Amino acid sequence: MTTEVFRMLGWGLGGGGLLLLAWAALLATRQSRRTRGWLRAGGEVVAREFRALTPGNPYYFPVIEFIAADGKPRRFEAPTGRFVRPDEVGACIDVLYDPAQPERAIIARFADRWFVAAFTAGFGALTLLLGLMLIGLTR
Repeated sequence: MTTEVFRMLGWGLGGGGLLLLAWAALLATRQSRRTRGWLRAGGEVVAREFRALTPGNPYYFPVIEFIAADGKPRRFEAPTGRFVRPDEVGACIDVLYDPAQPERAIIARFADRWFVAAFTAGFGALTLLLGLMLIGLTR
């Protein structure tokens, strides 16, 4: 391969990395805006739903119950599951919920709120770095 091919590949990877970083910023902004004004409550894992998303890889999705500000108990299944160290029934978990629609709730931890944006940003940063390295090596 010629130097020009590596330079073009570097520019492509660099541009792709920048696009991924911009997408990650957009995802983080949307998540932040979506959960702005949500209230925090203490919840308890009351059940675990089992699903094998791929053969041999069991995921456990916790079902959480919490008391909303209106005093009524609410229950929801977390949209993210775990296969390593699943949440045990009876475990206390912090919950974020929309006070206007308390059934819209998520677990208040990094993985449930920011994982997609953080993963996209990390992948974008690595792609950008690889692109810059290729550009630098061809000079």
